[in-house]
Parts: sequence; C-alpha cells; structure tokens
Amino acid sequence: MIARTVRRERGWEELLPGLFRFRDTCNVYVLMWDGEGVAVDFGSGAWLDALPEIGVRSIRHVLLTHVHRDQCAGLAKQGTWPFEVHAPAQDLRFCQSEGLAEFWRTYQAGGCPASYAAPRAPLPCVRGDVGEAQDVLWGEARFCAIPTPGHTRGALTYVTVWGGKSVAFCGDAVHEGGTLHQPYHLEWDHWTAQGALVAWYGLERLGACRIDLLCPSHGAPVKDRPGECVRRTQRRVMALVRAKGSVCAGAPDRWFATESMACGVRRVLPDLYPFGENSYLLVGDRGEGFVVDPTLPGVEGVADLMDRVGVRRISAATASHYHRDHSDGLNWLRDRYDAEVWLHPWVAGPLQDRNRDDLPWLPADSVTPDRLLPEAGTFRWNRYRFQIWPFPGQTWWHCAFQTEVAGQRVLFSGDNFQPPSRWNGTGGFCSFNGSRFSEGFSRSAATVLELSPDLICNGHGCVYRYSAGHYRRILRWSERAERAVRDLCPSEAWLADYDCRGMAWVPFRSETRPGETVALQFQVRNHGKKPTSVSVAAVLPEGWTAVPGRRRGIVPGGKTRRFGFEVRVPKGVKAGRCVIAADVEADGVPLGEAAVALVDVEG
Repeated sequence: MIARTVRRERGWEELLPGLFRFRDTCNVYVLMWDGEGVAVDFGSGAWLDALPEIGVRSIRHVLLTHVHRDQCAGLAKQGTWPFEVHAPAQDLRFCQSEGLAEFWRTYQAGGCPASYAAPRAPLPCVRGDVGEAQDVLWGEARFCAIPTPGHTRGALTYVTVWGGKSVAFCGDAVHEGGTLHQPYHLEWDHWTAQGALVAWYGLERLGACRIDLLCPSHGAPVKDRPGECVRRTQRRVMALVRAKGSVCAGAPDRWFATESMACGVRRVLPDLYPFGENSYLLVGDRGEGFVVDPTLPGVEGVADLMDRVGVRRISAATASHYHRDHSDGLNWLRDRYDAEVWLHPWVAGPLQDRNRDDLPWLPADSVTPDRLLPEAGTFRWNRYRFQIWPFPGQTWWHCAFQTEVAGQRVLFSGDNFQPPSRWNGTGGFCSFNGSRFSEGFSRSAATVLELSPDLICNGHGCVYRYSAGHYRRILRWSERAERAVRDLCPSEAWLADYDCRGMAWVPFRSETRPGETVALQFQVRNHGKKPTSVSVAAVLPEGWTAVPGRRRGIVPGGKTRRFGFEVRVPKGVKAGRCVIAADVEADGVPLGEAAVALVDVEG
C-alpha cells in the first residue's frame, strides 16, 4: 500500500483554464467560473482553505464519484455544508445513519463486504441523487453521469465539456498507465469475476466517449491519448476476468464414485466416510474416529454415522483451513465427545483469536487448539501416519495432509483445487482471503505434484482421482493470474496495491466497557524495497481520546511495523458498535482514513 508514495507538495495545479487539481487524500478537482466553483470529490477537505489561491469565493456543488473514505471522509467533520453534495444513488446507503450502521453491525457476518472502504461515520449532508441519465447542471456546464462500477457498485464518471475540451472525472475506474488504484475493490466476492465484469462494461461505455482529458481520483491526470489509457485498462480488467475463470481449462473430470453401503451411509474407502457438507470421518482401531473439516450443523449427524460404522468416540478433529464451513464444528466435537482439536499453525492463527484480523468467513467463536501440528512434517493418529504442509491458495491460512487408507494415498486438501466442472476447478482467489499466486497456488500445486496421491478428498463433496496434467494446468494458470493482477497494479511492488490489509488495526475487533482503555496497534507492511516514513493518528468518535495523539516512524523495505495506541472510552458512552479509523501519511502523502477497527462497547 505504501511502496509507490512519492513526497509531494499540496497545492493547486491548473489543468485547463479554470480547471484545477488539488492533491488531497484523493485528487480533488475544482472548476471555477466567476468566483464560484464546483468540486469533484472531497477528500479530507484540506483544499477548502486554499480556494482563495485560485480565486474561488464559494463552492456550489460537490460531486462524489464514489463513496469511499479517501474520497469523502472529510465531510463527516460537519453535519451541514454551504454547498450541495451529490453522490451516486447506489452508494447512498453508506452515507445514511441507518444503512451505515447496518453495514458495520453485520460486517463480519459472511464473506467479502459490500465495500472495502465504507465511511467510518454517516454523512447526512450527502444526496444520493445522481445515476444513469441523472445529470448535474451548473450554469452552462452539464456533468453527464456514466456508470463505471468497480470500486463501488454505484461508482460514476462525470463527463463535461470545459474550455472546448471533453473532460472525464473517472474516480477510480482508471489510473494512469492503464492500471487501477487498489484493484482488489473489483473483487465483490471471494471467487467470481462479477465486479471485474461490470467494471469492464463501464470502461466499454466510457471508452466510447470523446475524452480529451482524463481526471482520475489517484495518480496524474491523463492528457496524452486518454482514450487509449481507458482501453488499456479495459484489456487488463478482462485479463483479470479470465483469471477468475477456470484454473485447469481443458482438464477432464475424474470424479471418484463413493460407495453406498447397506447400513445407509456412503463410503469413500474402507474406514473413510464423507458426511455433512464438508466433513470426513476416518475410522481407527479401538473404536476411535478422526474428523476432518467439521462444520455445523452437518457435524451433528456424526452420531448416527458413528453408530453405523462402529465408532465409539471421536478422539481428535482438525480443519484444512479456518473458514467457518470447515471449522465451526471443532468446538462442538470437543464439547460433545471430548475430542482434541489438532490444528496446523497457519490454520490456528485466525481461529485462536477470531477478533485479531479482518478476514472473511470467520467462525462465530474462537477455537483454541489442544495440539499444534508441525508446519511441515509428520504426525500420527491411531494407526495412521500423516504428512502435513502449508497449502495456501484460496486463503493463505490453509494446510493439506496425506495418509494411506486401505492401500490408497489420500490427500485432504480443503478448497484450493476442485474437479474442473466444480467452480472452475477452484475455491477462487481474492485479496481479502489472503490469496497469493507464486507463493500460494503454485506452491500448493507443486506440493501435490510431488506427493502424487491416488485420491483427493476435498470440501463440498469433492472426491476425485489425481492427475499430474490437471495440476500442471494449475501451475500455468497461476502464472497467468499473477500477471493479470500485477499488470493492473500501478506499483512495481504490486502487493502494495493488491494487499487490502497492507495497513490494519490489530486487533480488528475489540470488546470494552465505558471508562475503560483499549490497547490497539496499527500495523503497516512495506511491500517496497525502500524505507518509508509513516505518520499515524487515531480517528475516534467524539469524546474518545488516544495516547499518544500521533505516532511517527520508519518502516524498512520489505518489513512490517506496528505503532501502539491506548484508546480511552468515555464513561458516558452508549453501548453499541463504534468504528475508529487511522489517519495516515506515508512519505508526506496523505492517505486519509486508511484502515478501520471495530470497538464493541458493552452496556
């Protein structure tokens, strides 16, 4: 996130007569006529004090291209403003008290959020009155709204003619060089290309317009061949769409037919039984059972299965990855059968403290392991000897393990790779899930090729026979997918743009009471090679305080550093969920409210 920052001076840059850019937490553009102005986007609002420098006495309208914190957080400083603020109609719920409160209340209820950068506080001054065929008029100027969704569902580009030139204020639909600012915003869910597809179509519409000057929210305005910049971005977005497709195109399905037993259960192999949505029961000696990937409510059916196959007790259980549909039955098995929970260290990380990180698909409760398995090595349960490895892909916090069952080498490998006809052969990739390519999917596919198992038992009922050709296709796909993401990122250190947790509060969620103090750390990852200077201050609800007020420090290239704060909650604060943010500058560049944390105040 911070690798590409370049020290710069705030101030006005005249792009055309009467059209100026101010480099705030985003680019703010002001068009001026006879002392009155219209602004596109708002940022922190620092530009308001500098208006006299360009001869603007008053602002009539502010047009928001999309509702993200870097575009509009400064509007929360006042309830009313002496100008009209217009926003995309589809983004309005993130400005309204009720809609925003519901968004943050349900934030960790599922997978990818509806916004990765929703405002911290409501913006009552904003009107959601702009959309398809809803233009804004100012004097003789008409701001035509073109839907260019991607960063948000409602994101708009405003096209106007100014000084005889066609100017497009495109928000974050395009960045100079045919790239995208923080392209992970196009990942509307954890596996499909839905967000990228609608972004592509928005660029298709924008590219058909005459554009003489392209004014993006981040990066420099594009004066030289702006239409080609739009088309180059569009081609790269389509490469992302294709990367979100099949990971093993052309590979045949090799489904393994499970056997229906006379006792009414299905069997993969002697002593190996699938059950529920994602789970497996492995039968050992002395009536013991070992459960892989227990999930509620399906795990509750294990009792009937145990009776039918002669298992008297579940002695241990594990999960291939932390997602709740593979792990939320672990505590239930421990409570019901006194089973021990054995976890790979990578999987244990998010599960031991489910409030630590901002991650998708977390279980409702933390899971404390009874035993940490080797990061890479072997372990034994009953008569079975397992080999275990990190297995990043769909999510970083993933493992795989192999053992021999009835003479067959069986690999339990979660959700990374599926049969070709199931979900494009994968559980998908997205930044919010911690997905990586050369470090993730490629590494895991190479592990499978080295192991050469006979049978693969994955989640969601996917049992199939191994084929080396299938996994070699995955290796080639992983290279293409990483290239597609890299090409969209403006920074040479591409993870600076694609890592949605490059800056984050730790823990992400805290519980406290009125009058208490919450200890928080702000974590900064520098994905670049050079050190960067960082300045951080906590942005808090009214009446809250933080010590110190601001932290400053250097983050070396390739390193991570944390900055500690003690946040004091007022005694009279009402119970409920509060959202705090971090105001960040990196090498003198204002990034605005770069990350948020949730603080739940109990009554």
